[in-house]
Amino acid sequence: MAAWLDLVNEGGAWALVDTGRLEELVQGLPSPKRQCPSLVYFAGSSNRLKALRALNPHNNVTRKGPAGFIRLHLSGRSGHTESPVLFAESSLYLEKSQGDSRWSKHHSTHRHRRYAISDAGNACSPAKLHQEVKAQLVLPWTQILCLFIDSQSDLQSARNLLQQPRRQLAIGGQPVSTTMRIVIVLTKQDDSHPTSARQFTDFEVFAETGETVVLDLRSRCGLSDTAAFEPLRTLIVEQLSAMRDQQESTGRRISASHLGAFWKSYIQSYKRCLNAPRFDLLTEARRGYPDDESMGRFLREGAHAVMSAGRSEEEMQIFVASAILMHAYPQECTNGATRSLSDSIGSHFNQQFLQLGANKTSATARKDFLRRYFRRWGGLYSTTTCMVCLCRPPEHMMPCKHALCDTCVVIFGKSSPRGEYHWDLTECPVCGEPFLVSIRQLPPTKHPVILSLDGGGVRGLIQLGLLQALEKRIGLPIASLPDLCLGTSVGALTAIDIFLNHSSVEHCAQAFPDLARKIFHASPVPVPRFVRWLASAFNVIPSSLYDSQSLAQTLKEAVPADRRIFDVTTASPAGCRVAVVASRTSDGKACVLANYRGTGQRRADAAYEFLTPNRDKENPYLSDIAECSVAAPFYFQPRRLPGCGPFQDGGVRANNPLAIAWRESGVIWPRAKRHDLLLSIGTGFTTRDSAHRSRHTTWEGALPRLFRATMSSPSMDGPQGFSEALNYLPHWSKPDVLRLDQALPGPLPELDDISVLQELSEMKYSVPDELVRMVLASAMFFFEFDVTPVPYQVGFHCEGSILCSRPGVGEILARVSIEIPGAKFQAGQDQVLGDVDLHDCCNSCGYYRKRVAFHVASLEERFSINIANGTYCEKIGGFPKSAQALLDAQQAFAHFGRADHQTPPWPPVRHCYCACEAKRTIRFVEPASRQKRRRL
Repeated sequence: MAAWLDLVNEGGAWALVDTGRLEELVQGLPSPKRQCPSLVYFAGSSNRLKALRALNPHNNVTRKGPAGFIRLHLSGRSGHTESPVLFAESSLYLEKSQGDSRWSKHHSTHRHRRYAISDAGNACSPAKLHQEVKAQLVLPWTQILCLFIDSQSDLQSARNLLQQPRRQLAIGGQPVSTTMRIVIVLTKQDDSHPTSARQFTDFEVFAETGETVVLDLRSRCGLSDTAAFEPLRTLIVEQLSAMRDQQESTGRRISASHLGAFWKSYIQSYKRCLNAPRFDLLTEARRGYPDDESMGRFLREGAHAVMSAGRSEEEMQIFVASAILMHAYPQECTNGATRSLSDSIGSHFNQQFLQLGANKTSATARKDFLRRYFRRWGGLYSTTTCMVCLCRPPEHMMPCKHALCDTCVVIFGKSSPRGEYHWDLTECPVCGEPFLVSIRQLPPTKHPVILSLDGGGVRGLIQLGLLQALEKRIGLPIASLPDLCLGTSVGALTAIDIFLNHSSVEHCAQAFPDLARKIFHASPVPVPRFVRWLASAFNVIPSSLYDSQSLAQTLKEAVPADRRIFDVTTASPAGCRVAVVASRTSDGKACVLANYRGTGQRRADAAYEFLTPNRDKENPYLSDIAECSVAAPFYFQPRRLPGCGPFQDGGVRANNPLAIAWRESGVIWPRAKRHDLLLSIGTGFTTRDSAHRSRHTTWEGALPRLFRATMSSPSMDGPQGFSEALNYLPHWSKPDVLRLDQALPGPLPELDDISVLQELSEMKYSVPDELVRMVLASAMFFFEFDVTPVPYQVGFHCEGSILCSRPGVGEILARVSIEIPGAKFQAGQDQVLGDVDLHDCCNSCGYYRKRVAFHVASLEERFSINIANGTYCEKIGGFPKSAQALLDAQQAFAHFGRADHQTPPWPPVRHCYCACEAKRTIRFVEPASRQKRRRL
C-alpha cells in the first residue's frame, strides 16, 4: 500500500490520517541508521505517474489500492545504497476519491494515526485544506519539488501550493534554510498549454535557493517513457548529488531512522495555523536530557574549578567544550549542530567534533582530555558536580575521591555479573587510577524499595530484632533489599552500620547493648536527674544528662574515624542511598545529610532541608553526623558541623522519617513516579491506655499537658508520624506502604533505660506473612520487553523477560516456593506465564531469565505481572504499568542515542554471564550499481 497521507471526513469533521507508510519504508531499509534518504515530490498532472514509472520501472506505482491524497514510494535502484530516494506523488487538485474515510476503515493497520483538524480547518474548503497540509507537512522535508504542468489550471494550482505558509525547521533555535529545488516539467503540447518559460519566472521567489529549473520535455513526447523522461532523471541525480554535498559540509544529513522519528513528532505537533511554531530538530533529539538551566549551573561550577586552579581561559574553554561534546553526541545521535555556543567555546567544540570517528567516540575524547589535564585543572574534585559530564550532580565517590553521576557510571563502566543493572568500574575516567567498584542501579522499569527507620534510644534493639526476623524470612541480607534508607536517631546509627559499614544485622544486634551502655554511661559524680534536666532546659550551665565527649568517642570507635558521609562505600555492591535526619537547633527544622545528591528538583517550601556541602572540607565525617542525629535535647549537647552549624537529634522533628523518605525518592528517581514498597520500621509501641495515667492535679498542669502533647505528636511519636504521613501520600500508593513494629506489654522504656536491654534482647520478633510475600515479589523481580509489541487479533502480542534485580537468585526462588507454594507468574488475572522455579536459572553463573509472552488490549492499558497461586497474588516490581510506559522506560525508541551512550539501544541483548563472546560487527557496504535480476 503506497498511501501515505489522507484527509477523511466523518460527520462533517476533518481528520488527517498518517498510514505509517514512511515508517514501513524506513524499517524495510537494510541499514536505516546509516542510510540518509532524500525526498523528491512529484505533483501535478497525470504525466507524473508516467515519469515515476519511467524512473522506477520495477515499482508498482500504479497498483490499485487505497489512494490517499499523497502516496510514497521507495526507489528500487537506490534502496540498498547509502542515499536512498523516496518519491512522494499527488495531484494538485482535490480528487473525487479523496476525503472519503471508507478506505481507511477497511485498510486500517496498527500504524494508522488520526489527527483531528481544528474547527478553522473544518470551515475552509477541502481543496484549500489539501493545499495547506501539503505545504506545511510535506514541503519542509522535500529536497526536490517536481511540478508537472499541462494547463493553465495546473499553473494556478502550483502557484497556490507554493504561496501557502510553510512550517519552518530549526536547529537549536536557529532557523534552517531549506534547500528545496523547484523543477517545472512541461510535457503536453496543446493550445491551452503555456508556450513560454517566462510564465514561470515568478516561481523563483518560492524556492529558497532563488532558482527554478524549467525542464521542457514537449519535444520528446513521441519517445518511450523511459527515453522521454531521461533528462528528468539526470537532473534529479545531479541536483540530489549537489544537495548531499552541501548537507555533508554543514553536518546536516539525516539518517532514515532519525527521519522517521522526526516525522512522527512533527505530525503529532501539527496544528493548522498560519504562524505555526518552528519545529526544532535538536529539541526533539534531546528529549529526556538535562535541561539547559540545570546543565548551565554545573558548567559554571566546572569552569570556575579550572579558573580557580590558575589556568587560562582557553583551557577552561577546552574543558567545557569536551564536556558538551560528550553530552551532545552520544552514539546513534544525529550530526546536527548543537545549541548556540559562544564563539570561543564553539570553535574548540568544532575542532574536537571533527576528530570523532568509529574508534574515537565523544566519551573516549572526554576521558582523554580529563586524564591529560586533570592535575593542571586542580584535580577536579567536587561534591556537588560530576566533573566528568558537567551535566548532573555526583552520586558515587570513587576511591580516588573523584565523584561520578549514575549516567557516567554506565558510560565508563561495564555490566557486572553480580546481577541485572550492576556495573563494575575498574578505573577512574578522570585520573585513571585502577580499582574495582561495583554499583547497583535501579532498573528503569522498576520502582524503588524504601526503608524508613524510627528513632527510639535503647529501643533501637527492637528495630534490629525486627530486621533480623525479616532477614531470616527472605533469606537475603537486609543490605541488599532497599534502594533508599533513611534513619533518625538510633535508626540513623542502624542505617550507617548496615549500609555504609556493611555490618550484618546479627552483628549490630550483638554489639548494640554494649554500645548503649557506653553511650548512656552515668556520671561518676552523682547529681540528681531533675537538676541536670533543669540546667540543660534553661541553659544555666552547658550541661546534659550524659557526657557528650564520651558519646563522640564511642561513635568514633563504632564508625571509622576517616569516613565521610559522601565517600566511597565499603559495601559491595554500592547501590543503596543512605540519608540521616538531624534537626537544626535554631528552629528545629529537619535536615537531611546523605551519601547521594539526586537529579530531581527539591521544592523550595519543603518541610526539611537537604544539606549539600560545597567543599570537601565541609563534607562531614560519619561519626559527627551520627552524633548529631542522636544528640537528643537534655540527654546530650548539640554537635556543630563545619559550614553547616549546630545540630541535634532529628527525632524532635521527624522521629519517623517516612514522609521525608517518600519525598527524597522522587528526587533521586524522578521518572519512577511511585514505589514498589515503602517499609517503616519502628522501635516498639505500648498497648496501655494512657488517657488517664494519673488523677493528681499536678499531672493536669500546663507544663505536663504540653509535655505529653509534644511527646505524642507526629514529630516525635513514630506510630503517629506514620499515620500522619499516610494522609499526604497518594491514595494509589498506600497499599504499598507497610509498618513493622513490636507491641510492648508495659509502658515504653525511656530512651536511656539500659536496664531493659536484656529483656529486649530475649524478646521474640516476627514479621507478617504479607510483608514477606510482598518483598519476595516486588523487591526481587521485574519485567522488560525483548521486542516491540505487535498487533495480534484484538490487541497486542507482547514478548519479554522476567528478571531478578538482586543477587542470590537461587535462595530467592527457594523462599518463594516456601512462602507461595506452587507459585506461577501470571499477567493480569488469567494469563499464566509459567512456574517460578530454577529451570530458568543458569546452572553455571546463576543468571535468571524467564521468557514470557502475553496479550494486552492496548498499549495504554495498565496491567500487572504477578506471582500467584490459588490463595495469594503479589505483583512483581514496577507494576501496575502500561506497555507504552514500559517501552518509554526502556527507551525503546531512542533513535537519537541515549544519555548513557548505550548501544544498541533496542532491542535489548540478553545473555547469561558465562556467555560473554562479542558478536561480530556487520559493516554497511555500498553495493554494485548493476540491476538485480528479476524473477519471472
